[in-house]
Amino acid sequence: MKEQLQYDPGSVFQINEKHGRIGWIGAFVLSTEIRDWGIIGYVHSIIEHEKAGQVWIRLKWDEIDYIGEAVLVLADKETKNGEK
Repeated sequence: MKEQLQYDPGSVFQINEKHGRIGWIGAFVLSTEIRDWGIIGYVHSIIEHEKAGQVWIRLKWDEIDYIGEAVLVLADKETKNGEK
């Protein structure tokens, strides 16, 4: 099991083959919560040019690989419900 203390919210992970759902494999997830069992986070989703949304997911440590830290994290109020 990975040591949860080495990651912070805003860490980016990629979903690996152990997740099992083919549509999710390879997706990049921005973590919002780091837990002892894994992460809670979202995949950024473009709705249209001026709107973005999030697809939320919970993942276990063996289902993800660490990529790095996000450079830009939009505030919740800017992206809630896909609207600015």
